[in-house]
Amino acid sequence: MRTLTVACTLLAALAAAVTGQQRSGQSAVDLLRPFDSYGHVYDPDNVEAMRPRVMGTRGVVSTGHYLATTAGLEALKAGGNAFDAGVAAAMTLKVTKMGYAGWNGVAPLIAYSADEDIVVTRVGAGTAPRAATLDYFLEHGKTATNTALVPADVDVWLAALDRFGSFSFARASAAALDAAEQGYLMHKMQKWLLDTQTEQAMRFPYNVQFWFPNGVGRQRVGDLMVNRDLGRLIKYMVDAERQALAGGGTRSDGLRAARDAFYRGQPARAVAEFLTSHGGILAYDDMAGYAGAWMPSIATRYEGVDVHVPAGWSQGPRLVLALNILRQFDVRSLGFNTSSYIHLLSQAIDLAMSDSHRWIGDPDVIDVPEALYTDAYARLRADLIDMDRAFPDMPPWGDPRAGRAIAADAPTSFTASNSTGPESAFEPLDTSSVNVMDAAGNLFSLTESDSHIVSPMIPGWGFGLGRRMAQFNLNPGLANVVAPGKRPRNTNAPVLVMRGGRPLMGLSTPGADQQLQAILQVLLNVIVWDMSPEHALDQPRFGSDNFPTTGTEVNFTPARLNVEDRIPAHTRDALRNLGHDVRSWGAWNYRTGAVTVTYRPPGDPAMIAAADVRRETVALGF
Repeated sequence: MRTLTVACTLLAALAAAVTGQQRSGQSAVDLLRPFDSYGHVYDPDNVEAMRPRVMGTRGVVSTGHYLATTAGLEALKAGGNAFDAGVAAAMTLKVTKMGYAGWNGVAPLIAYSADEDIVVTRVGAGTAPRAATLDYFLEHGKTATNTALVPADVDVWLAALDRFGSFSFARASAAALDAAEQGYLMHKMQKWLLDTQTEQAMRFPYNVQFWFPNGVGRQRVGDLMVNRDLGRLIKYMVDAERQALAGGGTRSDGLRAARDAFYRGQPARAVAEFLTSHGGILAYDDMAGYAGAWMPSIATRYEGVDVHVPAGWSQGPRLVLALNILRQFDVRSLGFNTSSYIHLLSQAIDLAMSDSHRWIGDPDVIDVPEALYTDAYARLRADLIDMDRAFPDMPPWGDPRAGRAIAADAPTSFTASNSTGPESAFEPLDTSSVNVMDAAGNLFSLTESDSHIVSPMIPGWGFGLGRRMAQFNLNPGLANVVAPGKRPRNTNAPVLVMRGGRPLMGLSTPGADQQLQAILQVLLNVIVWDMSPEHALDQPRFGSDNFPTTGTEVNFTPARLNVEDRIPAHTRDALRNLGHDVRSWGAWNYRTGAVTVTYRPPGDPAMIAAADVRRETVALGF
């Protein structure tokens, strides 16, 4: 009874302290220090976190689902490297998170190979069909079927195994096949997605058959979700590989045979038949002719580290642009998560979003100005930031070619339509991620996406196609305008950080246009504020919405800044006084991402993996 009384007294004291803190502006660390428990609040001497530190000397894995993380760890234990483990985890993730990232869709990869001593990306966004002309979409608009993009994930997985791995497709896909045939248990966020997207799912009978085996509205957490049709696809690809090997082919021959089975075999024909009969434009030849590619990364240096991202078919360049702008300021002097700090980061993000909106697109098609990534151009753009006033709308884009901070043709307002064609909403409730690091020094960072709740699944095959053509623009004056054979600037982008020529950290996350905003904050938490990865993830985050969402041209949320409520009220009030339209994200919000991280301090034999508590991410090591 005495223990209960003491506990109640402490709680009452804490409540009183909270009220006092709100009046005095006292920090959360100061408030909670007498109780020696301030878990998620940053302090350099804090030994607590929301979870234990996950470490390993032979390998670490962090993904968006525990079965995927387990698959990656088991691959490492079986002698595979980070690429074998990454692909095994990635395939399993796309079975267990079909509502966020299903077979098949986008899968941007950035990696470091210790053998080749190279940072490289595999293009993770497929190409638009031959029929995907601007005139077509101006006439028909964007729909659930006509925005289907050639999937890139199968190409990415098999290319990574072929160049850097040692596993066969059969071995790498074993855990995914087991999860498909034996089933996995419906998790919380998957049930929530089904609850909130039932109407969209019911447009396609095969989707209903898969997602509601117990009847519409009867889904429960813990329901066994079996996908034997997807198992059929995996075994179809395994059989093609085995036939190639039985004929005397090499491991590479077998992997190519598995790839051809998907892109040129029965699954590709089923895709074309289904989509063309439902108003789609993706044809068999678009699937059969798809070619992935290895591409160099884009990088910038910040605080002594080299930050690498994929090119303009992803949103990776936004991070480079934001960091280049932040390099013009003494960020550390502003203090961690102060109103000035949050204001500066949000303004740098808005400027990066604006330049991305105008200039960034598929580099195979678009001539992205080289000056866009220079320090001289970043200084011009940084000068537009007013530390006493927030941008009331997305700021105008600049002109890197002419060396102008604001381009002569830049709109002065994005809140009125500058679009030449119809807008359409793109459901962003998808994406997951995989990060793996091994003892040899390899690093694998992947962002996988495309929900198959709202997108049509292919009857008899258990997979769907992502609607990433919805992320093309329909304004011919923008770099990301739709065109046949072009890759959309999709919102996914993994990040790889090097220090002293060796991989320091891999990061990736879901979160649509919030992805690189979340990664930016976590990255700065580690390299500027010296936080451990798990503490870096636990800190309260914020995110700007002061721009048109990717694939649209209208800013429906001018000056919007979303803030988790663990950032003190007086800080939020100060941001409002600067002109931000501050909106609450609650204490913890899944919309600010769910970052997965692998990390290895220079010279340290122990690697660290961390997984965000905001979604169902899990990290393991050994």
